[in-house]
Amino acid sequence: MATQPLLLQSEPARSAPSDRSAPVRPLLPGFVALAAGAGPVAPTQAWAVLGIQAMGFTDHALTRVIGRFCGTGTLVRLSGGRGHVLAPAGDRQQALRLARRLRAEFGDAVWISVAWRPYEELAGGVREAEDVLRVVCALGRRPGVHQLDDVAVELAVASNADVSRRLAALIEPVVKRPELLRTLEALIAADGNRARAAADLIIHRSTIDYRLGRIEALTGHSPVRVRGLHTLCTALAAHALTRPRGTSTSEA
Repeated sequence: MATQPLLLQSEPARSAPSDRSAPVRPLLPGFVALAAGAGPVAPTQAWAVLGIQAMGFTDHALTRVIGRFCGTGTLVRLSGGRGHVLAPAGDRQQALRLARRLRAEFGDAVWISVAWRPYEELAGGVREAEDVLRVVCALGRRPGVHQLDDVAVELAVASNADVSRRLAALIEPVVKRPELLRTLEALIAADGNRARAAADLIIHRSTIDYRLGRIEALTGHSPVRVRGLHTLCTALAAHALTRPRGTSTSEA
């Protein structure tokens, strides 16, 4: 599908209709319109800002579904089944409804983060959606629609640079050991229930207990205690946010 780069206009176009998207100033690099010649983006518009990470979908398949639900005014930036969507939305609830409709269409193998911003704050909205998406994936949260409130504590702690670096360093030995990382993520997803986490991992209870003991030995925090699990959960979020945007903890 041929697309044209996203370009915005701060005043009505004066050129010919075929050139209505002629540049006045770029909004964000890499975004493309779902339909060429769709016209300039109104600077007074408010937008749903979605982060998407999908398993088993090509970028073309994602774009086709997004276009069907969001319309030709939508702007996308996708690579390898991951990226962002900007779609006109009158308020936060409309943005959330749109995210849930897309989630229902894509099925169980997609994570969607959702924010809502007026035109002049879109860059901040994209950062928020990206940070929420990275954190929920790093914490092993189940596929679904996620908002800032779902990871507000983790993001608030990680926003302190000194604390974030310290937590990222604390969890690094676990991140470097895939079996320990998967075990910690499963425990977090199971809300600390070891039996459920072991079942999800298809391992024996004694195996998960051994691995959790190794995590405590490496970090000094016990994942079987509420306080320790919360610290390790926040450390995973900090580690995800200290990596370059577009990567995940599992790619470390």
